[in-house]
Amino acid sequence: MKKVKQVVLGSVVSVLAPFVAAQSGDTFTGGMDPSEPMSVQVQLCTLNEGKSMRDYDAISARYRKWATKNDAEVALVRQYPFATHNNPANPYYADFVEFLITDFDNSGTGWDKWMSTKEGQKLNAEWRETATCNVKFAAMFTNWADVEAINADDSRMVTWNWCTRREGVSHDDLNKVHAEVAANYPEGLGNIGWFTMYPLMGGADAAGEFAHVVVYPDMAGVMKRMDQFANGGWRDRMEYYKMADCTGEALMIEEVLGRPSS
Repeated sequence: MKKVKQVVLGSVVSVLAPFVAAQSGDTFTGGMDPSEPMSVQVQLCTLNEGKSMRDYDAISARYRKWATKNDAEVALVRQYPFATHNNPANPYYADFVEFLITDFDNSGTGWDKWMSTKEGQKLNAEWRETATCNVKFAAMFTNWADVEAINADDSRMVTWNWCTRREGVSHDDLNKVHAEVAANYPEGLGNIGWFTMYPLMGGADAAGEFAHVVVYPDMAGVMKRMDQFANGGWRDRMEYYKMADCTGEALMIEEVLGRPSS
C-alpha cells in the first residue's frame, strides 16, 4: 500500500499536522506511516427493519473478500456506544459506527473499483438493503501511538472528545500543547494510541472542529487514565479547555474487523 502524500490535503495538512510520538520506522499494519495523515471513511449505520447484525456481518465479510481480491484493503473497525452523552430521551444516533482507514490514494481507487465493478455494485445494493449508513470522510493524525500494540489489539475501548478552538487560538498553538503532553507521557496514560480527527466531507453536523480519539486496550486502561485525572490530571484538562471548547469524553467499544496485508 502506498504511503499517504501530504500534498493530498495541500495547505490543510501543513497547518493541522501534529507532533508524532512513535518509534522511527514503525508502521501500522499495511504500511501506514504514523507521521502521515490517514484517510478515514466514517459510516454511521442503523440496521434496516427485519435485519440483524448477523446479516450485516455476512455482507461485511464478503466486502473484505472483495477488497482483498481487488487490491483495495483497508483497516476496518467498528464501534458501539458504551458510555456516551446520550440518554433515553436523546438516544445515540446509530446502532454502530464503522471506520475504514487507509491512505488517500487507496481510498480513491477503492471507491472507483467499488462503483465500477459488477460485484462491487451488487455488494453495495445488498449493503444498502441491510443497513442505512451515512458516509462521511475525515483526515486522522497520530499524536502518539504504541504502534505494536495498535497492530495487535483487536478488542479495545475508545474515547471521543470533540473540540473547537477558542477565538485567537491557532492549530499550531494546539499542536504545541499536544506535543508537550506526548513528551510528558512517553508511555501513554493507560492508552495505546492518541489521534486527532478532522471532518473533511459530510461533517457539517459534527460536534466540533476536530475530535481527540484515544484508544485503550481495555477498561483497566481507561480507569488508569481516570485515576490520573481524578488525582490532579483534571488541572491540565482545565488549562486545555481555556484554548478549546470541548464536549467531554464519550466511551465506545471497538472491535477490529479487518487489517490490510503488509
